[in-house]
Amino acid sequence: MAKKSSLKVILLGGLNEVGKNIMVLEKDNYIIVIDCGIMFPDDYMPGIDYLIPDFSYLKKNSSRIKALIFSHGHEDHIGALPYLFRDIKDCTAPIYATKLTLGLIKSKLNDNQASEQFIYNEINTDENLRIGPFNLKFFRVNHSIPDGVGMIIKTDVGTIVHTGDFKFDQYPIDGKLTEFAKIAEAGKEGVLALFCDSTSAEEKGYTLPERDVGKTLHEKFTQAGKRIIVATFSSHIHRIQQVLDVAKQLDKKVAIAGKTMLKTFKIASELGYLKIPEDTIIPITKIDEFPLKKIVLLSTGSQGEPLSALRKMSLNEHTRVQIMREDMVIISASPIPGNENAISNTINLLLKQGADVFYESIAGVHVSGHAAGEEIKMMLNLVKPKYFIPIHGEYKHRIQNAKLAGEVGMPVSSVIIAQNGDVLKLNENLCRISNNLTLQNIYIDGFGSGNTEDIVLKDRKALSRNGIIFITAAINSKKSEIIAEPDFILKGIIYIDSFGEMINEAKQLVKDLILRCFKNNLTNSSLIETNVSDNIEKFILKKIRVKPIIITKIINFNAN
Repeated sequence: MAKKSSLKVILLGGLNEVGKNIMVLEKDNYIIVIDCGIMFPDDYMPGIDYLIPDFSYLKKNSSRIKALIFSHGHEDHIGALPYLFRDIKDCTAPIYATKLTLGLIKSKLNDNQASEQFIYNEINTDENLRIGPFNLKFFRVNHSIPDGVGMIIKTDVGTIVHTGDFKFDQYPIDGKLTEFAKIAEAGKEGVLALFCDSTSAEEKGYTLPERDVGKTLHEKFTQAGKRIIVATFSSHIHRIQQVLDVAKQLDKKVAIAGKTMLKTFKIASELGYLKIPEDTIIPITKIDEFPLKKIVLLSTGSQGEPLSALRKMSLNEHTRVQIMREDMVIISASPIPGNENAISNTINLLLKQGADVFYESIAGVHVSGHAAGEEIKMMLNLVKPKYFIPIHGEYKHRIQNAKLAGEVGMPVSSVIIAQNGDVLKLNENLCRISNNLTLQNIYIDGFGSGNTEDIVLKDRKALSRNGIIFITAAINSKKSEIIAEPDFILKGIIYIDSFGEMINEAKQLVKDLILRCFKNNLTNSSLIETNVSDNIEKFILKKIRVKPIIITKIINFNAN
């Protein structure tokens, strides 16, 4: 009897971070990829749009990728897919996702690439999927977007369960309960390893049901004397449905603000995931035709995104909507880590314009889509895994998730705290980290992408902290003379009383450095530039304790 090969699980993202979720399963020369998401930047990444996983390993093994499988349609799980196909142009692996997730993926890929390249397959949670050595069964889960699934993946060395992002909502908006029976059945048959969502592991008890937000929305809508603006994630279909339902109950009209909101609204309604009450939706161009208290604006911008509709409103830059006194603004989302300052700034700007602003920390206008502590314990008790691997979350979230496993009796030796790039080797009675791939941070900046950590990003951080100095000078290297005085242009440098004196000293230092180069027969312009930049940097640091970027340009006129 041939020896069974090990199962490898490679964690390319989603650990020690909220976002960039991707996991690779490899066995018998088959690779399947679960999720492929982006992560939003924090305040320490100036100018960066978002981050994507490092696809280097998948590039090297592209011929072995047999399927791309998605748990749900949030950007942190599907957003990087266009970049995967851009980097691996010969990838023909079919895409598997539920109906809504597939609709969102199709829209995303059609915006970026020719759609003929892709093979789409809709996941039916009542049907199993066989891909080489992997036999997959899907179970419905509740989350803040419909059509989320977890996965039971059987191989000849054991079964693993991937929860996806989940919570246990006993009365979900769409009426589709988590399929507890499938999870319990897998636990009864035996599960080698459970890979579990950690995002809300720090929260005690149970996550509140989505319907609680509907009650708060009804209360706030009733109290509003003028317009209502609700900002939420464009993919939060259940939240959008509740806004529509409450608006209909109170005879209000709903207009959509924001391109991504309009796009998702269209996809979800066409696929039957949004039920639009009759005579409720109006174009945003028609809002002035109704009394203010009849209008509800459904907007993007719950994370303070610079180009979002709500952000433009807060800056009085929106083409259709100007904030008025006593407008009610409801920010129905929790901050993604790294976005706290942007959200706070948006709230402050709205308040200064006279709006009444309600957000998570002062009103019950949002509930999480992730399992709190007791729900994670329930998942553990249903699955009964031999090994437990917390995923999807910052390090502190995963450590708390590990503690929850201990509270239900799992030994410490059975809990694996993996890191991005770790390769897990699994056999019948084994789960260990066998290797680590050296992953890079891949940044998306407009149309550009790459590992800018050591170059562009460091320069941007230096610019934001200390500014920049441009130095120009003209020389004639043949005659060893300076033919134009050094000129300094300073940007982002804080003015001090002795500034003029310091610049004059710096100009004299530049002249001395150039003449010294001539004396040492150093006439190459680029070498002189390096010498000047290095020495002026030291001079400025000594004088005013800042270290600006120094750019020197020496113009060499070799006149006879």
